[in-house]
This record gives sequence, structure tokens and C-alpha cells, in this order.
Amino acid sequence: MTLIGKAIKWYRTEQNLTQEQLADGICSVTYISKLENGQIDLKEDVVIQLTNRLQIDQYQLIGQPNQQFRERLRKWLNDIHIYHIPEAHKHKELVEQVDKGYMYIEDQYLYLLAEFGYYLLTDQLKEADTLYEFIEKRRMIFEACDPFSFYKFVGIYYRRKGLYNNAIKHLEKAENILGDREDPELHLVMATVYSRLNEILVSNKHAQKAYSIFQEKLFYVRMIDCQVVLGVNYCLVGDFYSAEAYFNKLKEVDGEHLLGKTRANIYHHIAYIHFHKKEFGEAESYFKRALQFNINESDFLNSRYLLCYIYFSTNQYHLAQEYVQKGLILAYEHNHQRYQIKFKVLNMRLENDDEGLLNYLKEKVIPFFEGNGENIELKHYYYLYGKLLYQFNRYKKAAEYFMFARDDFMV
Repeated sequence: MTLIGKAIKWYRTEQNLTQEQLADGICSVTYISKLENGQIDLKEDVVIQLTNRLQIDQYQLIGQPNQQFRERLRKWLNDIHIYHIPEAHKHKELVEQVDKGYMYIEDQYLYLLAEFGYYLLTDQLKEADTLYEFIEKRRMIFEACDPFSFYKFVGIYYRRKGLYNNAIKHLEKAENILGDREDPELHLVMATVYSRLNEILVSNKHAQKAYSIFQEKLFYVRMIDCQVVLGVNYCLVGDFYSAEAYFNKLKEVDGEHLLGKTRANIYHHIAYIHFHKKEFGEAESYFKRALQFNINESDFLNSRYLLCYIYFSTNQYHLAQEYVQKGLILAYEHNHQRYQIKFKVLNMRLENDDEGLLNYLKEKVIPFFEGNGENIELKHYYYLYGKLLYQFNRYKKAAEYFMFARDDFMV
């Protein structure tokens, strides 16, 4: 009922029709208003006339759901939510075998949500990008269809795009809908995002809650992923000794309990620790080992970025330029705005384009990271902006930005 009303509202606004224009000669404006808000019983003859005026298939709104399709779809969606990849593959095949014909609207939108979640689960991020554009445009319908799946999957999508404030807003809405039910996958992704937002205590709480549930289910792969987040948080509070011991222990876990992406993530963070200890040779070695796994390049752009930064810091400008160019290509290919910005800044530094960089930091970089909620990254760019202002003899403004960055920051 609500979904039908939201669909009518979406198609009406998409065609720039007022409620009065849509209702003209069919029904009252009050009926349209109540229908769009799910406050009135459906009149099939009226809906048929409305669909004709909106030029949409009436079967979508007044047809009957395919029960076999709905049952398989729900099982597929559940596998996606619980990170059961083999079963998700199997149920996707079963879903695709059903003759869908004309799809009832709830089935259609539920299917697209499941497909979006499946693309995220299986690292098909380019396909997820394309589908996200469709979903975001029809947000009001998808929210009404399955709000929990919508907010969770969109939150995961934003997390993988490095858009952390957007991610946590959606994930918190999913958590509110979840109520007293358990979803360790939701807690795990929230732990990851809160870590990036430098809210370490909140991140640890979610990671530990997820770990406890995974432990009860003997889901060892995801237990280790929770431990990775806890190890990262040691880094973020500056306890590199504990972090190093933690990740070296995880590194020794047998291959049966580690996905390739998880092992790559462990190597990345061991490298990250060496990087901050300025042990650049060790850091370079581990970053390169991380990149040797069969991983989604979008998730490991930070390994490439930090390799660039090592080469930049050690005056190996040719290698730095090579990695920057590759990083830029990948960032644009994967539509990853965060790393488009980070690689471009490094590229401008390599080209000694100080004036261009000063403007770029002011107009693009600082506003982006202020909006993204990443205080550690933001302080790095405040400091860099302050240095450039100082070079241009703008001492008062430089001092202001040095004050913004006065706490310890990381690259």
C-alpha cells in the first residue's frame, strides 16, 4: 500500500505533475495525497486510470506477487545479509530461473535491492555504481520497500566509497530499524566506519559485539575481520607496539580461516604501522605484498597511496609519479572521490604546483574532508595548507591553520 503510493508520487514528481494535474478528472486531490502517504485504501479502478496517465505498467501496482519468486528472493536476500557467499551464489541462480514476466512492484524493487547487496558482497563495485544511481534516484520507493536492507546496503556502499559521514547516517538508521534483532554484519561495518571517523570507543563496542555473535556461530572468517578492526584502532590511538603484535599474530592464522582480502588487509596494516614508525623499507615490502592478492583495487587504493607517499618522502620521484598516475586512473575508474582528491594533491606536490595546490586545498580538499568527518585526514590537509600559506607570506592565516592541525595527525 505504502509502496504503491510512493511509486505514484515518484512518477508524478518525475513528470513534473502536481497532485491537482494528476487527479484531474480521475479522483480528488485529497485521495491522491492520502494514497501517496499510505493513508487510504486502494481503489483499483482509480489506480488503473492513474497508471495510464503516468504511462506506467498497471500490473506493477495492481498485479499479484509471484510467490515462488518472492520465496527464493527472500532466501537470497538473507544470504546476502549474513555474508553467506556460497549460498548467495546458489540462490541467485535459483532466483534467475523463475519466469518473472511482469513483476509486481514490491518484487521488482526487492529484487533490485538484493542485486545491489549481492554486487557489494561479491566485490562487483562497477555494477554496484550503476545500480546505485538507479536506486538513489528512486530513493523514496526503495525506502518504503525494505528500509532495513536499503539503509544497510547504501551504508556499506558509501563506506566502500570512503564517504564515511554518509555511510554512518544510513547504517545508524538500519540499526534503529533492527531493534533487538541481531545482525553482526551491520555491527562490523559500523565498527569499520566509526574507526575511520576516529570514534574509537564506539568502534570497539561494535567490533566486540559483532565478534561475540560470530563466535557463537563459529564464523571464524568474520571473527578475524572483527579483530582486524580492533587492531586498526590500536594504530589510531598511537599504540603501535600492541597493534604490531596484534597483526603479526593474525598473520599466522592458517589460510582456511582467512579470505585473501582479509590477509591483504592484515599485510596492509602491518605496512601502515611500519610507515608511521618511518621504517619505509618494511612498509614498502608489506604494501606490495598486500597488492599481490586477488583483491578489489578500490578497497586497496590506500596501499597504493601510501606507497606513493613513501617514494615522495624518500625522493624517489620517478616511482612516486608512476604510482600516482596509476592511482589516479584507478580512482577515476572506480569513481572513488576520496582517492581522486588524495592522489591529485600528491600529484600537484610532485609537480611543484604550489599555487594550484593552495587553491585546490581551499576549494575542494578541505571542504570534502570537513564534510566527510575524517578529522585525522583533515588535520593533515590543514597542516599542508598552513605550510603553503606560510610560503606565500600569509603568516596570520598560516598560523590559524597550524592551530587547527596542532594535534598529532596521520597521512
